[in-house]
Amino acid sequence: MLFFQQPNGKFIRSVQPALDKDSTYEEVDAAFADVNNDRFPDLLVASGGNEFYGNSEFMNSRVYLNDGKGNFTRKENAIDRSIQLNASCIKPGDVNGDGFTDLFIGGRSVPWAYGQIPRSYLLLNDGTGKFKDVTGNYNSALPKIGIVTNAAWCDLDKDGLKDLVISLEWGGIVAFKNNRTGFEKKMITDKLGWWNNVFPVDIDGDGDPDLLAGNLGENNRLKASRENPVKLYFNDFDDNGKKEQLLTYFLAGKEITFANKDELTKQLPYLKKKFLYAGDFAKASLEDIFGKKKLDESEKSVANYFSNAILVNNGNWNFTVKALPWQAQLSSYRDVAVVNANNDALPDLLLAGNFYPNNIQMGMYDADYGTLLVNEGKGNFRCANINGPVIKGEVRHILPVTIKGSSTLLLVKNNDSARVIKFR
Repeated sequence: MLFFQQPNGKFIRSVQPALDKDSTYEEVDAAFADVNNDRFPDLLVASGGNEFYGNSEFMNSRVYLNDGKGNFTRKENAIDRSIQLNASCIKPGDVNGDGFTDLFIGGRSVPWAYGQIPRSYLLLNDGTGKFKDVTGNYNSALPKIGIVTNAAWCDLDKDGLKDLVISLEWGGIVAFKNNRTGFEKKMITDKLGWWNNVFPVDIDGDGDPDLLAGNLGENNRLKASRENPVKLYFNDFDDNGKKEQLLTYFLAGKEITFANKDELTKQLPYLKKKFLYAGDFAKASLEDIFGKKKLDESEKSVANYFSNAILVNNGNWNFTVKALPWQAQLSSYRDVAVVNANNDALPDLLLAGNFYPNNIQMGMYDADYGTLLVNEGKGNFRCANINGPVIKGEVRHILPVTIKGSSTLLLVKNNDSARVIKFR
């Protein structure tokens, strides 16, 4: 939906037939950018979801052109229909410095095959709002960089070119240094997590962007370290032609399955005969249960760091990872906004997140009601509660918006209404 702000600060929904026509699509991200250089912002929409798979038009991202009066029409074949993916984000930026808006579209997962690496895309604009796939031309690692949760364009090395930084699930924070005609891959951190987002902000005032990265947090059953990582095995364990996901973690130095015996046997019935008694199953190693050959042949993903963190830019592509205070580890964070909480020159940060649809063993991640990080300088923060409204729900985005000349924040929630807040 598109809402226009009125002089009194109220928002009225605009009737947009082109958007209503495409309401079957599952929207996951959107952005405004002028793709045809007519000075009017156009609408870019990324779609996805796990309901669609294979050759489905509902896995296409789309471009809607603005006529200058706030009326949007879909530009057919702006993005080739063969580019189909369950997207996580769509991020506009001028990659090659030609003055035209290009796109990065991140691949979130392969529908019905979680654990397989999805395809991501870098698309160059021909100047009219039509985009060409050049992903592999810029860096051969970019198309299959990993399970992308979010991305941002920012000049990490102050050379005047926007670099691409990506957060990964079952991976690190990765950047691609922009050389105008190509990308050079840079590992911002080798700490492998379930990173949800990456947000550039200069926290220490030295002129180069640092990165705040939301992760799983530390308030959960799963604990991960380099010595005892959380792992995902992806393989056809029962030879029925369909691959299964096997999540494991370490307990007292032993790698065990996250799913219990009953859950595993529902998916893999052959285990019922192999282990008649729960006691025998509990004593068995992973190799005893699944076989060394199956485990070795599996596609493997690893996570060894779950803390929400700030990555301080030391220059020359060197970053220091600093875990946020414990009060900012109580939930899984999805987005962040820069705020001014105490009227000093240092940027403060408002975090929001939560995630409800976990299974019963994990429980809901619902411990965050809006966490304020007050910047104390030199990359250090202290946590403070918001003095005012309690922010409940699964916040997916925090977006700054000016209402009647006043700076406010729009909180967009999953399965809930949006909310607007502002500082007194």
